[in-house]
Amino acid sequence: MTVQQTQDSFDDTQSRRRRTKPILEGDLSAIQLPDLFSFVAMIRATGKLSLRQLQLEKTVFWKDGEIVFASSNSPDETLGRFLLNQGKITQQQYEESKARLQPGMRHGKLLVQLGYISPKDLWWGVKNQVMEILYGLFTWKSGTFHFYESMVDFQEKITLSLATTSLIMEGIRRMDEGARIKEKIKSPEMIFERVAGADPHKEDLDLTQEELRIWDEIDGQRTIRGLAGLSDLTEFEVSRIMFQLLSARMIEEVTREKSYRPVFLDVEDSPELLRVISTYNGMFEYLYRALDRSIGEENAREIFTATLQSTNENELWNGVFFDQYGRFDENMLLANISELPFEQRKTVLDDGLNTLLSIQLFEVSQHLDATGKVEVFRFISDQKAQLEAAVAG
Repeated sequence: MTVQQTQDSFDDTQSRRRRTKPILEGDLSAIQLPDLFSFVAMIRATGKLSLRQLQLEKTVFWKDGEIVFASSNSPDETLGRFLLNQGKITQQQYEESKARLQPGMRHGKLLVQLGYISPKDLWWGVKNQVMEILYGLFTWKSGTFHFYESMVDFQEKITLSLATTSLIMEGIRRMDEGARIKEKIKSPEMIFERVAGADPHKEDLDLTQEELRIWDEIDGQRTIRGLAGLSDLTEFEVSRIMFQLLSARMIEEVTREKSYRPVFLDVEDSPELLRVISTYNGMFEYLYRALDRSIGEENAREIFTATLQSTNENELWNGVFFDQYGRFDENMLLANISELPFEQRKTVLDDGLNTLLSIQLFEVSQHLDATGKVEVFRFISDQKAQLEAAVAG
């Protein structure tokens, strides 16, 4: 072997080691994410930053100190789910396209091929999906990180070039604003109408043209998610605008009323249905508490809200929201089945509750360790067994 061959072999070995051994690693409880991002940008590193919190893992790809892509293993942060949550595709389009996905296929490309979104929508979706994955990291107060120095090599056709300083500033701003916004904008399904006489041009709001277009679309019928679907803004950005308008008393919430007359349930089925609803409510609360302990209140609420939104075509859940304890209004569920024929009520209730519980159970289990999963599944099994025994008795 020549000297040059020996040097080349040594260089190859060193290169492989850099790819398999992190050049930077640590604990997010000891270093804040903005500081970590700033350091990677400062040294103009190229490679991937892997961040893990229990079973949740996110990867941030860098090139010369700028972020070019980010990915997540969370089912809630897939491109399809993101486009659904942003009102760009319907629940039916999401389910149909997901069923057609084959190994190696890109969901975004398939959505374009099916005509559900345009190439422009795909670019918008990928860009903002990546941004949301990154912004979500700013809520992490614990976890581990590893930076692997290597050439950026992944299969994505759409890449970005994000200025780290701007990203950090917006991430911190969202953390500061997020809690305040959620105090008033509790769900993307909320509907608002303009207050009579309100005019954003006369107020000291300094709205952009895009924000003014959102104002023009507020009609007392569209949800926040619906407004986002009509614009190039994300659901969070529309919620921020609605919060600003609501604080300025230029809009007010529309309370959606049932089109039918409320009917009391029959005496013979009311106790049984109440027992079913109450038992499931207890299971939802247990799941929420387990999730809260694992990933924090804000993330737990986001997951619970997202899973409830996945049932938006089921009228059982019309007007139903989870409270701060992971419980829902039991009277609202009773009202939603009150006009069904007697023989259909329990079936509709069982199907709806079981479906949502299965979704919640799957989502929650993604964020629990082995012991937590065992405890959750044991509790759910015990509660269902007790309910079956009580109904049979």
